Amino acid sequence: MSHPTLLNALRRSPVFALLALGATGCVHHIPEPVPAVTFGPETPPNFQPFPNLQVCWVEFATGSLPHGAAVAHGALKANVPSTQSGILLKSPSGNWLIDGGQSAQLKEEMKEVHGLGGFFLRQAAHGWTVTSTPADALRAAGVDPSTLAGVIPTHAHFDHLGGLLDLAGLPVLLPQAEIDLANSILAHGGFGVLPKEARILVARARPLTFDGGPFLAWASSHDLYGDGSVVLFPMEGHTPGSLGARIHLGDGRELLLVGDTVWVREGYEDREPKGWLAQPFDADHAAVDHQIQRLWALHKARPDLHILPAHDRRAWVEMFGHPGCTG
Repeated sequence: MSHPTLLNALRRSPVFALLALGATGCVHHIPEPVPAVTFGPETPPNFQPFPNLQVCWVEFATGSLPHGAAVAHGALKANVPSTQSGILLKSPSGNWLIDGGQSAQLKEEMKEVHGLGGFFLRQAAHGWTVTSTPADALRAAGVDPSTLAGVIPTHAHFDHLGGLLDLAGLPVLLPQAEIDLANSILAHGGFGVLPKEARILVARARPLTFDGGPFLAWASSHDLYGDGSVVLFPMEGHTPGSLGARIHLGDGRELLLVGDTVWVREGYEDREPKGWLAQPFDADHAAVDHQIQRLWALHKARPDLHILPAHDRRAWVEMFGHPGCTG
């Protein structure tokens, strides 16, 4: 979850500049992994090298993110183009949407959240220029939303989950840890998952089981279509049940969607955690650091694999060129 408006407002403050200069030195660099990361199989045994799959970038909102918030030692006065986007998977075996941006009813949903958490959420709601609802984006890509097999959020924060829940009645596939997070929010309160969205999520959730063996740098996996074209894997840290996806585009290129483990590519390229203002949005900092070490090692070993942070619009443009379909 990212909050460009609030972070930009703070960044313009002279007090923020002084705090940031002091706090930046307190945020650690992530060391190289010791022992070195080892890699398991890159593809399941039944992988089809040219899957009958079309992959689409569907974009829901745009914004900008202060570089000094996205990475700990980033430039304080630089902004990074940001996006709320999803990946539409079109296959004869079923169409799926990964991530869905924020709900069209976000302002109404935020009324249940009070105090400091409500303040942050209200600021975040003004930080994006909404370009499309998920339903309209799907229709533009040639898919009737009601025909989706289901939706898959990389995690349950509102800027990934809310738009998916606007697609009424569709099952939501995600790890049990993320379902438990939603139940915890409803029982005890908390920040990140809106109460209304948590209630809908719990009602529509279908637990994702990582029933496959090791995959790349991760100990388990799930083959979505059974042909190796889309492999899901656990990336706990940003939230307890965050997940990633390796997707073959059918033309030889591969992408690795990593959700909010990093907000921008410098996070894994330079082994940088998020900036001090953004640190509270990660549930488990040690786990996030470990995921970033894996991504850094994977980037070194497989520079041809396009690692795609969910909010770094530069990376989406490099992968797809513009919103639309490929494959």
